[in-house]
Amino acid sequence: MNALRKAIEYIWLHAWEYRANRRQHSKFVEKIRKDEPIVVVFMAIDVALWRYQHLYELMAKDKRFAPYIVLTPCIVREYEKDLANLRNYFDSRDIPYIDYNEKKGPYDIRKQLDPAIIFYTQPYEYLLVPEYDCRRFYDRLVCYMPYAFWTFATFAYNLHFCNRAWKLYYPLESYRQAAVRQATNKGCNVRVVGYANADEYLLKQHTDVWKSLSDGHRRKRLIWAPHFTITHIEGSIPARSNFLWMADLMVNIAKEYFDRLQIAFKPHPSLLTQLYKIDGWGQKRTDEYYALWDQMENTQLETGQYIDLFMSSDAMIHDSGSFAVEYHYTKNPTMFVSKDMKDTLSTQSEFGKLAYSMHYIGATEQDIRHFIENVVLKEDDPMKPQREDFFQHFLLPPNGKSVAQNVLDDIVESLHL
Repeated sequence: MNALRKAIEYIWLHAWEYRANRRQHSKFVEKIRKDEPIVVVFMAIDVALWRYQHLYELMAKDKRFAPYIVLTPCIVREYEKDLANLRNYFDSRDIPYIDYNEKKGPYDIRKQLDPAIIFYTQPYEYLLVPEYDCRRFYDRLVCYMPYAFWTFATFAYNLHFCNRAWKLYYPLESYRQAAVRQATNKGCNVRVVGYANADEYLLKQHTDVWKSLSDGHRRKRLIWAPHFTITHIEGSIPARSNFLWMADLMVNIAKEYFDRLQIAFKPHPSLLTQLYKIDGWGQKRTDEYYALWDQMENTQLETGQYIDLFMSSDAMIHDSGSFAVEYHYTKNPTMFVSKDMKDTLSTQSEFGKLAYSMHYIGATEQDIRHFIENVVLKEDDPMKPQREDFFQHFLLPPNGKSVAQNVLDDIVESLHL
């Protein structure tokens, strides 16, 4: 009974805290609503996770807002490469940003910018350097848009961050309903706007990022995108990556199908860090393996943005939860690799199960080779009509608008601008 009472008290105290936080937000909105421009900060930790480009551009054109991009290291990763990729990404587009200087320390956002609104890339505390951590800014209007599709039945809906944020911009109504059921605040801060990356797929002109081959012959283009969860992660994320048994296989396939196939190795951003820790791999072997994909004639290594890669591809093989939905923007065939699909589906929401049902399933080398030979090379693709229907029903943003416009409209309305 003592444990039960403590649990009830814990929930009650947090519920009180979240209600107080919402009252604080209301007072803050009244305080700033007449300010112009309203300062907005976008935290950027990795190019592959950057989802706010179109919203930033809309705000940059709107005199009511003053948006800033702040580069911030994710301290649980090898962030030096992440920051370098971010600099290259924004520099190539002539987009100004506030850099992170290891020697000088973090930029004092509160003192120098005094932001009203702060957008985070991930909903986790203790993820960034303390000066940029979301815990320091709950008195401001913290916002979040998932960088990936969640397909798990229970995932992130009741995090402390999600209960304390001002606005959570989710892709689907089913996400909002899950938050209503699972979050302590009953999902009162959730708005449905569409998937963050939808604008990148639907609005922009896509570039062919596949490297030119010496013979000039156009091969079928296949993406291999392994997840990072080689082992169980901190008691919460189950191991799902098939990288260890597929690593040599995929290299061999690239060599065997040299004259018919071009393969892009698109690892999860965290796979590198995990492989550094795995017995039998380590930094030397991992770096050499990544370099091999970068150097073979008909392969390439992709570690940054992937929209153009997806849209100029022909098919994908992966074991990523988010890509299980997101690759369907291409309407191309895709294979999900799992040796126990029943176990995989047991953790999924109804939406997640539907997304997986649009996949060819691979449990063995034979399955993978059959997919490549028949679906990719011979274009025998019976699931194509199902993917078209899934795209129309679930992947287009609501209200006939872009995702960024849906978010901006909600902010303007909420601030009574």
